[in-house]
Amino acid sequence: MSKHPRAFKLKVAECALSESSSAIGGRFNVTERQVRYWTAVYRIHGAESFRSTHRPYSQAFKTDVLKTMAANNWSLSYTSAFFDLSSPGILFQWQKLYAHDGISGLKPKKKGKPRVKKEPSAPKPSTEMTEKELREELDYLRAENAVLKKLEALAQARKKKAKTKR
Repeated sequence: MSKHPRAFKLKVAECALSESSSAIGGRFNVTERQVRYWTAVYRIHGAESFRSTHRPYSQAFKTDVLKTMAANNWSLSYTSAFFDLSSPGILFQWQKLYAHDGISGLKPKKKGKPRVKKEPSAPKPSTEMTEKELREELDYLRAENAVLKKLEALAQARKKKAKTKR
C-alpha cells in the first residue's frame, strides 16, 4: 500500500503542471523529487495514473522493463514513470538483482518467514538406543503414566462427589 492515496498524487501532479515543484512540495509536505516524479507519471498516463495492477510484478514484466530501459537509454525515473511503477527505487532494486543473479534474480519471492513443517519423528527401536536414551524414555513414560493415573483418580473423585450430592 502506498503512503499517499491516488487522489492526493493526482492533485499534486495537476498543481505541479502550473507551479514549481518546490512550491508544491512545501504546500503539500512532499519532497520536490517526489512531486517531479508524480508529475512525470501524470504527463505520460494522464488521469489513469497511479493505478498499478502489476503487483506482484512477474519475472517477465521485470525483464521487459529492464530491456526497454536499456534499449531506449532511459533513466530510472523516466522508465519507472513510463511503466507507472510506484517509485524508481523498485527499478533500481531490479537492476541490482539482475546484475548480481541474472534473470533468476528477478523471480518474485514469497514474503515473510517460511513455514516450518514438523514431521512426526518415528521413535527409534529400542535395539538402536543407547542406555542413556533408554533411561530417559523410561523416566518420561513413568511420568506420563503417573499423570494419567492422577487424572483418572480426579475424574473418579468428581463422579463420586456428584453421586453423594444427589
